[in-house]
Amino acid sequence: MTPENRRVQRFVKRLAVTVRDMDLYTTNVSASGMQIAVPAMRMFELTTDLEARLMNANITLPNRRCVTATCQVAYVSQYGDEYLIGLHFMNFLDDGFQQLLRFIENDAGPKFLPAPKRVRTASLSS
Repeated sequence: MTPENRRVQRFVKRLAVTVRDMDLYTTNVSASGMQIAVPAMRMFELTTDLEARLMNANITLPNRRCVTATCQVAYVSQYGDEYLIGLHFMNFLDDGFQQLLRFIENDAGPKFLPAPKRVRTASLSS
C-alpha cells in the first residue's frame, strides 16, 4: 500500500518496544501499527514469531505507561545492519488502544488518528 493510499498516516517516532526479552525501538507508529528496528545479529531470536507472523509487543509511551499489543507481521525488510519489521495491531491488553490513541493525538495530532466510523442514519419517509 503506498503512503497515499494508507487508511491511517504514520508518524516518525522512536518509542521503546520490548518483544520477547529484546529491547527494541519503533521507527514509526500509527493508530493501526508500527515499524520496529531489530539488529540483524538478533533476528534469530524472533524466528518463532516470524514463522507464526504474530508478535506480542510492549510499547513504552512517553508518559512511561506500557501498552501491550498482539501484532501481525506485515513485512520484514533488511536495512543495513538491522531489519525493519512492519506490524499491524490486532488487539491490546486492557485500555492500551485508548492510551495509544491519546498519545498519538497529543504528540502527532488528530490527522494521524483513524477516520471515525461512519454512522448510518435512518431516513424518515412521510
